Amino acid sequence: MLKWLVRVVVLVAVIAAGVGTYAYLEIRSLETVPVTEDLTMVKGLGGNVAVLRTDEGTVVVDSMTFQMQGERISALAEELTGKPVVMLINTHYHLDHTHGNPGFAAGTRVVATEKTLHYLKTIDGAAWEGDAAALLPNETFADAMDIEMGGKTIRLYHPGRGHTDGDLVVLFVDEDTIHMGDLLFHKHYPNIDLEAGGTIVEWSATLDETKKLPFTNVIPGHGELTDRGGIDQYQVFIEQLAEVGRTAAANGWTKEETIEKADLTADAGYEEIAFFGLPIGLDREFVLTRTWEEATGNFERAD
Repeated sequence: MLKWLVRVVVLVAVIAAGVGTYAYLEIRSLETVPVTEDLTMVKGLGGNVAVLRTDEGTVVVDSMTFQMQGERISALAEELTGKPVVMLINTHYHLDHTHGNPGFAAGTRVVATEKTLHYLKTIDGAAWEGDAAALLPNETFADAMDIEMGGKTIRLYHPGRGHTDGDLVVLFVDEDTIHMGDLLFHKHYPNIDLEAGGTIVEWSATLDETKKLPFTNVIPGHGELTDRGGIDQYQVFIEQLAEVGRTAAANGWTKEETIEKADLTADAGYEEIAFFGLPIGLDREFVLTRTWEEATGNFERAD
């Protein structure tokens, strides 16, 4: 009996060590995707990051999920550009785009919308106590902000509601590229944060506003580097979801009936986002549930 127990304990310890090692390696793993000579997309466990070289220093968009990732991103950004990070931009408040912030140097310029800062302090306030508070956004705006830095023009724009009501997009003017944040999940089912002002109904109009900007390359919040065609395809998906909601409300469908009867075809080839190899529930059923909840008012705003 004692030998069996020892073997079980050893086996559990080995499994735990293996899982821990896998998780550690996943958190540290970063993949670089060149966009232009001065702009790189970085993929990892969380939302896509952008790294821009300017003559005055490096600009980073989003910071992924863990402080360790923020530290790795900051070091990688300096390695890619030869210059330290002087500015960090957060596209919205969700943890997979902001919780790496504390891995950057204290005193870094951190830019976001006013709504994003509000949600970080309220919905996500527990994560920003103590030293972490030093890497909250320290410069905010409501609708638009232009930044001239080191020979580059960066245009920050809040085009409207969609994923939340505080998302911004980042237009790298000289790179002919836009970072969409989570206003674009490329070939992935999106999170629809109704509680923080997100909306399926208005999302398509927000994408229309974004497409008025001049760009060719598109960095999505999640998924592979794409172009305007990627936004167009996603917009069809969003419009189909909105129509599902209107139909469900008009016919008095339950959530279950909405999921069963939904005329949704534009999600062909869409995948769930996974963390540590495991899906996190952003799937077809999730987006149809959120669609029904918005259309029938079955949710509560966080603020």
